[in-house]
Amino acid sequence: MNVTKLELVNFRNYEKIKLENLSNINLIIGLNGSGKTSILESIYVLSLARSFKSNLETNLIKHDKNTLKIKAEINNFNKIKKLEYSLNAYGKKTKINGNLKKKISDYIFQYKVVLFAPQELQFIVGSPNTRRNYLNISLSQLNKSYMRELKTYNTLIKNKNDYYKKMYVNSNLDSIYLDIIDNKISEVGYEIYLKRVEYVEKINKYLKRIFKKFNKSGEVYLKYSSHFDGYNSDSFKDLLKKNRKKEINYGLTKTGIHRDELEFLYNGVNVKDFCSQGIQKLVLLTYKLAELEVLINDYYEKPILLLDDLFSELDTINQNKVLQILNKDIQIFVTTTDLNNIKKSIIKKANIIDLGSEKYGK
Repeated sequence: MNVTKLELVNFRNYEKIKLENLSNINLIIGLNGSGKTSILESIYVLSLARSFKSNLETNLIKHDKNTLKIKAEINNFNKIKKLEYSLNAYGKKTKINGNLKKKISDYIFQYKVVLFAPQELQFIVGSPNTRRNYLNISLSQLNKSYMRELKTYNTLIKNKNDYYKKMYVNSNLDSIYLDIIDNKISEVGYEIYLKRVEYVEKINKYLKRIFKKFNKSGEVYLKYSSHFDGYNSDSFKDLLKKNRKKEINYGLTKTGIHRDELEFLYNGVNVKDFCSQGIQKLVLLTYKLAELEVLINDYYEKPILLLDDLFSELDTINQNKVLQILNKDIQIFVTTTDLNNIKKSIIKKANIIDLGSEKYGK
């Protein structure tokens, strides 16, 4: 699945830009601040209806403008699909082939994306919640039932926490409601847990092999820890009940998949706490490439790979290794300030988007 045309209107620093005849490998060249990352961001937004850079969506709209629009044509087995995303102060609208989608869930993931960008390092060094969010995005791209289960689970936890607060004030409140909600939390949580276990196992299948291509002396492993470890949906209900009294005092549910943890290990050592930033970046890249392999080989998807500022993040040898080991049948967008460190054989195959050229009004 390829993006063949892309048009941005009032997106970030672009009033209007149109990219056509996009190919499998697209190298976006420009000085820092020229809008290279914004192009990748628009492709990401068009897939997930959210940004990887800003939680405040209105920041995507060009300064002094009221509305932004992203339009693209997607080629999927020679069938053209037209996607459109627009945003203003009142919210966002999405269209597929001109048809308005009332629910975002009916629109997102028309194509899959894998992103490598400097800010993605938070997946390695950030909080457990940050790592869970990254995992949720990855799994949501693959499975709409996962999205529904996660939404249901989060609602259940919110309702349970609200009831805990009421019980803290009024200890005479009936606990039957908590029994009912815990039953549901156990059932839905276990389904989410199983999907996470399966996905992490798939990732680990590729991590070791890919990392060896960059670092022959090291091994990387993604460790997943959950309160559900050693439990099933029935036995987990007993654990929830056991922890109930303590949680009422906190006013928070501290037991469940919303407290799961992901930990990258390099030669058995926690990457976040004990490895250099160079190793951390290499582990992140390895994970992204493993994610790509899972999508292609296990789910038969052809995702779009977005590599932002790859060439400032890696040394020359590893830069070209990345481009050489990539599946040649997927579409790739790479941003760079120049082409000096890229092999001529790769440049020859690529579509060059020079943001400093007259074509793009610079």
